[in-house]
Amino acid sequence: MVHRGEVVQFDFVLQDARKRRVDPTGVADYCVAFIGNERIECEPDLYGHFSFSFRFDQMRPGARIPVRANAYTLRGSRDYMKVAGDWMRNESPYEMPDRKGPGASLTLTVYEAPIELAIPSKRLPLDPETAVLRIHKNDGSVTAVFPHRPHRPGFLFDGPTDAGIYNVRYLPQGNELNSYGTTKISFLIYDVAGQSYRVESELDTP
Repeated sequence: MVHRGEVVQFDFVLQDARKRRVDPTGVADYCVAFIGNERIECEPDLYGHFSFSFRFDQMRPGARIPVRANAYTLRGSRDYMKVAGDWMRNESPYEMPDRKGPGASLTLTVYEAPIELAIPSKRLPLDPETAVLRIHKNDGSVTAVFPHRPHRPGFLFDGPTDAGIYNVRYLPQGNELNSYGTTKISFLIYDVAGQSYRVESELDTP
């Protein structure tokens, strides 16, 4: 699972038949990855890992995105070169195609996890201008979100309803949430007399 807008870090390594890591030196020169229709190439780092990242901000919730990676060994010049943002194939008749090596694949499902909070009506009206929504990640970072305004995206706040409920709704960006498990949510607001009210919740972020 990957949240829309999330930046995912990928790590591709070579292994032998006993699942032991193999140093790519002399075995593979670079890796080609396809995420959907997007092509990515990278070289091994000092530890023999082919690492790359991708932001899933153009995919709709519910989309299933195939991810494929293969190691390649150079035979002359690379098969493809990126020119002005486009991948161009080497069409030289004197070049042999690079040798395709071992690969791996997986499929990611895109999802969205909207934050929706219901706050019972209080004795005095709540003042949305005093409200702040905080998203707490496991690494200790906290994202503070304020009421939505033109040129400042934020949470939507309305109410009270006939049942006396205030509603808070916010669609977080992928990097505002934990990449797995749950994400802690806290909401603080004051009424018109200055009395504070706090709501806490856990958002499922698989």
